[in-house]
Amino acid sequence: MKKHLTYAIGAAAALFVHSLGAAPAPAAGTRLKAIAAADDEEHIYIVQLAAPPAVAEPGLRPERRKGVRARLETQSPAVRRYTDRLVARHDATLEAIGARHAKLYSYRYALNGFSARLTPTQARKLRARKGVLNVWEDRKQQVRTSDSPDFLGLTATAGGLWKDRKLSGEGVVIGVIDSGIAPGHISFKDTIPAKRPRLCRSAWAENSLLGLWLCKRFKSRPDQLVFARPAGWQGVCEAGEGFASTDCNNKLIGARYYIDGFLEQYALNENEFISPKDADGHGTHIASVAAGNRVNATLGGEFVDKISGMAQRAHIAVYKACWLEPGAARGSCSTADLTQAIEDAVADGVDIINYSVGTDDDIVDADDLALLAAVNAGVLVVAAAGNEGPAPETVDSPAAAPWVLAVGASSRRGGRFHDAIRVNSPASVQNDYVAVEADFTPLLRDKGPLTLDLVLVDDGIYGFFDTTIGTTFDACETVRNTAELSGKIALVQRGGCNFDVKVRNVEDAGAKAALIFNDQGEAIIMTGSRGDITIPALMIGHDDGELLRARLVAGDTVGVTLQKGLFLRIADSGNLMEAFSSRGPNHWQTDVLKPDLTAPGVEILGAQTPDGANNLRGETFQYLSGTSMAAPHVAGVAALLKEAHPDWSPAALRSALITTARQDVLNQDGETPADPFDFGAGHMVPNAAFAPGLVYDAGADDYDAFLCGRDQPRDSSVDCARLEADGYATDGSDLNLPTIATDDLVSEQIIRRRVTNVGEAAQFVASVEMPTTINAEVSPSLLSLGAGESADFEIRLSTQYTTFDAWQFGALTWSSGATSVRSPLAIKALRFAAPIVVTGSGAEGSLDVVLKSGYTGTYQ
Repeated sequence: MKKHLTYAIGAAAALFVHSLGAAPAPAAGTRLKAIAAADDEEHIYIVQLAAPPAVAEPGLRPERRKGVRARLETQSPAVRRYTDRLVARHDATLEAIGARHAKLYSYRYALNGFSARLTPTQARKLRARKGVLNVWEDRKQQVRTSDSPDFLGLTATAGGLWKDRKLSGEGVVIGVIDSGIAPGHISFKDTIPAKRPRLCRSAWAENSLLGLWLCKRFKSRPDQLVFARPAGWQGVCEAGEGFASTDCNNKLIGARYYIDGFLEQYALNENEFISPKDADGHGTHIASVAAGNRVNATLGGEFVDKISGMAQRAHIAVYKACWLEPGAARGSCSTADLTQAIEDAVADGVDIINYSVGTDDDIVDADDLALLAAVNAGVLVVAAAGNEGPAPETVDSPAAAPWVLAVGASSRRGGRFHDAIRVNSPASVQNDYVAVEADFTPLLRDKGPLTLDLVLVDDGIYGFFDTTIGTTFDACETVRNTAELSGKIALVQRGGCNFDVKVRNVEDAGAKAALIFNDQGEAIIMTGSRGDITIPALMIGHDDGELLRARLVAGDTVGVTLQKGLFLRIADSGNLMEAFSSRGPNHWQTDVLKPDLTAPGVEILGAQTPDGANNLRGETFQYLSGTSMAAPHVAGVAALLKEAHPDWSPAALRSALITTARQDVLNQDGETPADPFDFGAGHMVPNAAFAPGLVYDAGADDYDAFLCGRDQPRDSSVDCARLEADGYATDGSDLNLPTIATDDLVSEQIIRRRVTNVGEAAQFVASVEMPTTINAEVSPSLLSLGAGESADFEIRLSTQYTTFDAWQFGALTWSSGATSVRSPLAIKALRFAAPIVVTGSGAEGSLDVVLKSGYTGTYQ
């Protein structure tokens, strides 16, 4: 499977942000996918065997103990013996079909299986073998904060997780499965400059002979190590192109890369690094948002702001499984590689996995099940919800899975900087305007600054391109006004042809630069083939472009400066859901509410690789938007909570974040209140999550029972009959999640939950908000719980004269003093329900079929 990073895909492109038009969209059970290819054509397949992986094997799975993090002991003799047996079985299975040497990876910790290059015929043979549970054909997946700490309240004097609670993520390990990391970046150093006397940090010490002499000895002091290696870490630092084993340190404690599955199926960008080194920038940015150091951020060599990750003292482990294809703006990932990355992250001992990767597959693919095993091993998984909004049912897998914390993207209050151009004349339009540099033309910093007149191009032809009629100023044909344009900056409209065609045509006409304005919306990054182009090109938004074009048509002389380092600061009010953020309901399991939360994911300033394959070469920071940027905000905050509560399970951490969210967020129109399908429970409130009162905990048996209800057990060790007999819920609406959804309320339904008190002894009182056409009664409505005690309760839902076949929203809140534990409700009532299938035997006869009506009243 090919998956994609859930990357910046906003309609409004900011400085260095990939956006609509710049790049492709960011972005059951035992089955063998239909095979249309020839039977002798090889593909990558991922095969799951029936026996459980190490983390699920009784006697090997990590145990939860109060105050202690649960980790799989991969080096213990028992675990090694067991995993050796699994690998031997993998090899024997492949040998039985004549494909022993076709194996790419053996999965043994989080998934029991392997990936291999096989023909469809061999895949069918495997599917028919006893002991084979699943066979998936690999698919491509796509890769999907200067003011963030203040906006999230981390710096608050009262209750702030940083300032008041003194939490920083100390000792917590965040695993980033993505496009790699920039080695040597200041955001990931484990040292700080040695302390010098204040006098020796002054201008006097640098500019006077006496100062230079007195302070000389302090300059030679080595940097001070400020990070210690975390206890129990079992990871490694793999060397490769542009990445040495010494590039890891006590902050960046691990780095691995996985490319076998990708190379078997896709071409590699010539500017990629076969190593953990990031050529994309996506992974570097995510790591810095989650756990980067507090550093000075620069754009175009100019200081713009101080930035910091959410958990400055947390450690980072990088697993590069996403790679750039030729001409691609963002990375793609093979599921075979991703699954091995999850395996190693669990074995290495990470506490949290950030997974900004997704696809539109079901929630029981290889990486979904590997992430479930990670959760069962005590690892919280935070995933980007996806960038396919605002259309409904667009939350990606694995974010749609109930064991994964799915994060949507909204704006945050504060300032941001954009690259800009400066219009010097006429006075009526004199201003700075947002601009975005093309990724295929020479860098402006190498060609500028340019202060020249702007000239509207004229090619004299209305072209026709991809069902779009062009204009005479789209530069899709040979430019006619060469004398006017020579030595000037060309103003060109988007549309009618490819960007590189436009730039090449205006360069041939003598232009020194191309300024292209969008035919609709804001500026985006332009992509194309550079070829022999030698002039820079930038894009501005549609409205700005039309404003300048109007002045030129009126006969004004428009003077423009193009210069790297011109910035426009824009203030954001925050608390708006972004249009690109994927929405619910959950396509794969409608009674599991998704997304779970929203967090800042718009115009986030973070680290960038200076050796990027795109037009950000030389930059060490960049702005990006996407649910990919929202997820590491949550992963970093979760690291703060993990430091404070090391024995909390992944489900408890997830519950604490969800039940303490706030709901004062609007949709992208700035007017309509967001609902649970937009933002799940609401916007993350880190300080409240520190002491949530109650949590909805869940473990391996809960998730196994859920999969049994889908007739898709995790592996052969799962006893579905035993789980059901023990009272575990098989219906998604009864899975012990901190959100509540049901899509089949007919007349009446009882939903069950269990809560655990993680605070001091207290009484909690239930209250429910629902539309008047749906009744909701909680029993018991009062819970008296000591510290660590748990209690079960029921919600009895009933309908009367309600709206059918439409989702309605509400909330259940448990209150105790100032503590509120809030769960969103999403309910869809049906007129009637009947079995989808009925079975019987014999040639004739009758069957009783139970029909359930949701209507109460008289029939006419």
